[in-house]
Amino acid sequence: MSSKGPVGGALAIEIEMRAEAASSIRALGQRIERQLSELQQLGQQVRAMAPSPARNKKLAEYEEKRLDAEYRKWTLIVQREAMGLYNHDDVEEIYRVPPKLS
Repeated sequence: MSSKGPVGGALAIEIEMRAEAASSIRALGQRIERQLSELQQLGQQVRAMAPSPARNKKLAEYEEKRLDAEYRKWTLIVQREAMGLYNHDDVEEIYRVPPKLS
């Protein structure tokens, strides 16, 4: 039995696992980008509305989506850390979640 067999097999599995993790991170990033774009549009709608029950409803929708975007960004950071990536400055730069509106 060759000593290179298990190492090569383990390496192949490691490569496949990292590729799968990278694909997952990429997909999550794309979802966050779409969500942030929708959130920006929703924020513009809220800012353009006069105070009313309809505005309050849109504002609540905005805040729910904003919190979800924060959560998704956090899951992206957790997945990156699981892959050994600990500097998240790029994540903070690229995926800027807008502030609360009032």
